[in-house]
Amino acid sequence: MNLAIELLSGLAVGCIYGLVAVGFSMVFRATGLVNFAQGDIMMVGAFIGFSIIVAAPSVPFWAVIILAALASAALGFLIERLALWPAVRRNADQTYLVMLTLGVGIVLSNGARALWGGNPLVYPTAITHEVIMIAGYPMPGVYPYIAATMLLLLVGLHLLFTRSWIGLALRAADDDPQTASVMGINLSFASALSFAIASGIGGAAGVLYAPITFASFDMGLIGIKAFAAAVLGSLGSIPGAILSGLIIELGETFGGQLLAPEYQDSMAFILMIAILLVRPTGLFGKGVRS
Repeated sequence: MNLAIELLSGLAVGCIYGLVAVGFSMVFRATGLVNFAQGDIMMVGAFIGFSIIVAAPSVPFWAVIILAALASAALGFLIERLALWPAVRRNADQTYLVMLTLGVGIVLSNGARALWGGNPLVYPTAITHEVIMIAGYPMPGVYPYIAATMLLLLVGLHLLFTRSWIGLALRAADDDPQTASVMGINLSFASALSFAIASGIGGAAGVLYAPITFASFDMGLIGIKAFAAAVLGSLGSIPGAILSGLIIELGETFGGQLLAPEYQDSMAFILMIAILLVRPTGLFGKGVRS
């Protein structure tokens, strides 16, 4: 029974890692940039969800996820327009851009601490304490929302990139920016849209993760594990990010059981290193942007 509960819990948290990792991969696909503020955008999304619940307790939890995702998407759009695109337009070095995203993450973290305080906040909604039965085992009530969000995300992104003009434009801008620009695709818009979508996904992940733990200004540290998942899945690959998020969390879960809970973080990264030693380009084999 304990093994089954740990497995289901690991899969749920692994989906959260996967959602944040998708944000890393989407931005990398569009711009070739690693956005280390992604975890902190997730954190802001969690606090936005908290504020929505406090202001309007009758709003359904699924609506809170959508509203927080939209607000986070707007935040990501503004960050890209005001902080990153001006630097990209001036041909800033990649090292500078990475440091810029780290700086944005620190600003978001400290801004959240100033607005919502330094103490962890428990989500004031019934879903936080709700328990459901899954295969006969008691589980947090937020798990079905996590599963539904992951499924909708997979279907939505697939349709976006294969059936819509916007998705095809984003793919073209990723595959060959110069040719895409000649064909009339606005690379600036493609970059901003990718940041917005990635941030919206991160915000939704924050709302889903907070009922399991709590909302805190330092919860953006989960971005480190999500980045590891994105790298393991071949940075830029959306399916790889999701699969690797599950692998990283299951490595944590069972590694902590085999040794001790305090070693579970190390076990997750040891697993990542072991896989990358065998497959240096990641599980999906396209980790380097041409």
